[in-house]
Amino acid sequence: MKIFVFICIFLAGLHAEEFRGTFITEPIFNASVYMQTVGDPANPAVVLVHGLGDEASTIWESTIQLLKNNYYVITFDLPGFGQSSKSNELYSPLNYAKFIHYVSQTYVKKPFHLVGHSMGGAIALKYVSMYPSDVTSLVLVDAAGILHKFAYSKFLVHSGVNRYFDEQNGLIQGLQTQKLNNFIDKMTDKFDDKMRLDMDTVLASEELRSAILGGSPSSIAAVALVQANFNTIPPAIHTRTTIIWGQEDGVAPLETGYVLKKLMPNATLDIIPEAAHVPMLTHEKEFFTFLLSHLHNKPVAPLQVKKAPIEAASLKIRNVKEKTYSGTIKNLSISDSQKVVIKDAVIEELTVFNSEVEIINSTIRGKKGLIVTAENASLAIIASDLSGTMKVSNSRLNLAGIVMSSDQKPIEVVKRSVAIFSLCEINGKFIHGREIFESRGF
Repeated sequence: MKIFVFICIFLAGLHAEEFRGTFITEPIFNASVYMQTVGDPANPAVVLVHGLGDEASTIWESTIQLLKNNYYVITFDLPGFGQSSKSNELYSPLNYAKFIHYVSQTYVKKPFHLVGHSMGGAIALKYVSMYPSDVTSLVLVDAAGILHKFAYSKFLVHSGVNRYFDEQNGLIQGLQTQKLNNFIDKMTDKFDDKMRLDMDTVLASEELRSAILGGSPSSIAAVALVQANFNTIPPAIHTRTTIIWGQEDGVAPLETGYVLKKLMPNATLDIIPEAAHVPMLTHEKEFFTFLLSHLHNKPVAPLQVKKAPIEAASLKIRNVKEKTYSGTIKNLSISDSQKVVIKDAVIEELTVFNSEVEIINSTIRGKKGLIVTAENASLAIIASDLSGTMKVSNSRLNLAGIVMSSDQKPIEVVKRSVAIFSLCEINGKFIHGREIFESRGF
């Protein structure tokens, strides 16, 4: 019996040595924080930052097992989550970055690889912008909150923040039933009504955080995240960065990955087919391949298979659904179609009528001034370069990570249209916001 007890104590001691979980008190939120350090402190350091959700740092358990023999791994439950203390505090990317800086200065004490998932990716991006010399390299996994807040309806619903935004006003009920254009326009109008409260003022006040957001750490963190403006941050970050994304992410849109890849000078984008928002749990093999290749600084071939591109003087797409095209197309016309994707293309003139279209990583540059005409359309242009004028009528535009120049008005409006700008540069000016055009130019 004594031998059995001794063995149990010995094994427990080994486990405690391997996973040295402890509670620390930090000065930013004055919180008790659960933290783990695993591996030899003499090895290169890796700091893992989780996103929203009370599973907190447990999402990194398999990743820790992967890294522990060759790296010194630091994980923690962010204040407000997991085993860390929860209270009515301003859980913003800025304050979380300050918290991580305290942890790194106190427990790491050397440059480290920084890995952030979802909200943790946005926090990691903010951290590098504030403390660039601390970070050896950066990994962003399905980062949320980088685009304009109206691009993150699913993120807010996923976080549960809708509970404090009056579910009976039609904001949430339409999520599954409304047609895409009508629902998003309605939803953003509802958010406009809520945002008239001035959410920055709400976030800054303990009393208002309690009254409006129920004092919930998840809701406070979600709103603080989408309120944060990352507009000028990605182009200023020169740290070697790998962006990893689940292709089927329904919480943080893949377009964010394309935008970050375009705007960050030293970034690569690795997409995991069929994966959703948490690839480190659902697609471990692919995720670990990309993570290790980044840490070893040895790029791997992308998992996606590219189709042969089109080269055409003109292409008319009609009554098409869920198809992707790429290549060099002089005149492209799309009508009565849904979920058409144009990727890695060079286009001189684009016409979109009564269709839902996404343009990704492309160039639209015509010989004439008018390059895009959109009527009764939902048009997203992501991580692309435009030179010329867009003419829109009764349409919704989602412009993210575009660089646009025009000798005339960049956007000419024929009939009321809505545009959401995320991390855009138009005629040398950074644009990040929502505009409602009433038959006027921009």
